[in-house]
This record gives sequence, C-alpha cells and structure tokens, in this order.
Amino acid sequence: MTLTELERLVRGVPDPVVREFLLMADDSIVAVLPYALAVAVRLDVADACAPDGSTTEELVAAVGLAAEPLLSLMNALTGAGFFARDQRGRFTPTELGAVLKADSTVSMRATLSNMDSYRAWLKAADAAADMRSITAASGETFFESQEADPTSETTFNTRMRERAVRLYAGVAELPVWDGARTVMDIGGGTGTVLSAVLQAQPRLRGVLFDRGSVIELAARISLLDPVRDRCTLVAGSFFNELPRDADVHLLCSVLHDWDDEKAADILRASARALPPRGRILVCELVVPVTSEPHPARWSDLGMLVLLGGRERTLPEFDKLFAAAGLVRDRVLPVGESAFSLIEVVPSGQGPRSM
Repeated sequence: MTLTELERLVRGVPDPVVREFLLMADDSIVAVLPYALAVAVRLDVADACAPDGSTTEELVAAVGLAAEPLLSLMNALTGAGFFARDQRGRFTPTELGAVLKADSTVSMRATLSNMDSYRAWLKAADAAADMRSITAASGETFFESQEADPTSETTFNTRMRERAVRLYAGVAELPVWDGARTVMDIGGGTGTVLSAVLQAQPRLRGVLFDRGSVIELAARISLLDPVRDRCTLVAGSFFNELPRDADVHLLCSVLHDWDDEKAADILRASARALPPRGRILVCELVVPVTSEPHPARWSDLGMLVLLGGRERTLPEFDKLFAAAGLVRDRVLPVGESAFSLIEVVPSGQGPRSM
C-alpha cells in the first residue's frame, strides 16, 4: 500500500504529539486524554482500587459506572501508563496514577477535573466561526465569578496550588534572596510558593497578599503552618495600594492574566510600595522571539481565550516594565520548568547585573 500525500506529510512531522493528532484527530490521545482523566478523577477510580488491585466488577460496585464504559476507560488509561493490569485482570494505579488520587502528595485532581478551560475553548471556536472575538472573559469577570461562588473559589485555588508545586518549586532555591529581609507574594493564592521560600530561607519574613476570600482560605488551611510565625496575611487589590514593609515583591503567573494596561497598573502599585533598593521578581513564561516550539506559545493563546490575558517576549516585558518606571536586571531559569524569573528594579535605581 502506498502512502497518500497527506499520510506522507503527517508521518514526517517531527513533533510526536502533533503527528499523533493529525493521524487520528478526534480519536487521538491529544483529543481524548483530558476528558478521560477528568472522568477518572470524578469517579474516584484510582482511590477505589484496592491495594492489591481491583477487577472491573469490583470497580463497578465501587464507583457505580457500568462495566463496559468503565473497562474502556481503564484500558485506555492503562495504555497511557496511569494504571497497571495484572494477569488476573486487576487494576492498580501506577506511580504516575498517583496524580489521580486524593491523598497523594503529587495529586493533580483539581487540575485534571477542571472543565472551565475546555468550555471556554468551545465557546471560542463557535465565536470564531461567526467572526466574533475568541476571548471568553476578562480577568475582572473571571475573578469576580470566583469570589461569588465559594466552592469554585476553593477549587480554583487548589488548582493554583497544584500548578505552583509543578512549575514554581525552583523559585525558593534561586540566588535572589541574598540581602532580602521581607518577601511579599502578591497574588500568592493560599501560600504554596511563599511557604516554600520561607522554609528554604529561614531568615526571611513573608507577606501573603491576595483577595479577601483567598486570604480567608489561606488562614484556614495548613500550607503556611510551618512558617506562620514569620508570615503576615493581608487582603486587598493589587491594583491599589500594597503594604510597604517588603523589600522583595514576588509575582508568579500574575501578569499573564491581564492585558498590558492592567499588567502595568499592577507593576506601578508594586513599584510605589517598594522601599529604596527594593526589587520585584516576576515569575512567568517568556515567549521566545524566534520561532522554536515553546509552551509559552500555547499558554499565550490559552490566556487570551480564558481571560483576555497574554504571555510576553522579553522585549514586551521590557516595554511593560518601562511603563511602570522599572527596568529588567536579570533573567534566571526556574528549575526544570519552562518558567523564568525576571528580576526588576526601579529605573532610577539602575540594574545591578546587566
């Protein structure tokens, strides 16, 4: 059998993810996996498995789904490496499958069960067909809706905690804390990153700053327990006045939620609150100025659709910093993630290391 022109083209695609999707389209793992994982999390199938494994019949009794669809789901996720199946037909979560379990230290349940982004993309596709904007919401409306629904707010902050553990874990170990006295995590959620920084840097004090509903949640959960004697929780809006007792401000994936005007407003508020010789640390994806593949390109499109925000190149960040009276000092990679830490200082102070 000879290959068609399309088959030859697709099989020559170097990226295996793109190649698999173009070959299989709606039936590809790219299209199906996010929903399969969401179903698995919502059914609690990983937690339903006995320590020595469970048969399909035992899982049916535990989760309530009919045998045929449940077996199809388990077979697919076993092939993807989330479960193992022994010769007796008993399913057991693998090490990777721990991301589906509620009590796991690497749990991603809140992230994997989130359907908001998929719904936004469906709306975007429909809107594009009618030549309308593909942006589903703005940052203001998104966060207002979170505050109006306590359950949604809690779930969102759990997703952000899972994200922080995956992507910002290296921030605490970066060589940016020498000489610092107090770090304020602006928009820091329930304190995942701040807790890690304060535990890694025992001489530092911390301020967690976020919306009132988030700060109330942070006060109730245990993330900050190891460092509460060195940490203050403050509620407010990062578009307005910020506390003035921190010489280092940390912004992790905050600016990408907003368009340039709002992002500059956040940076201006931060700059106003900085003491002399203060610094701002911006942890974000940085879009390459060249055309090589990078996760920031996909996140840029996603932020546009979900919030009307955007990812930025370094020149675009520099323009944003300049609008707030700031200048870039240096850029450091954040561990093994695709994120970078951009150190920024007031322009009159001058960069220290460029």
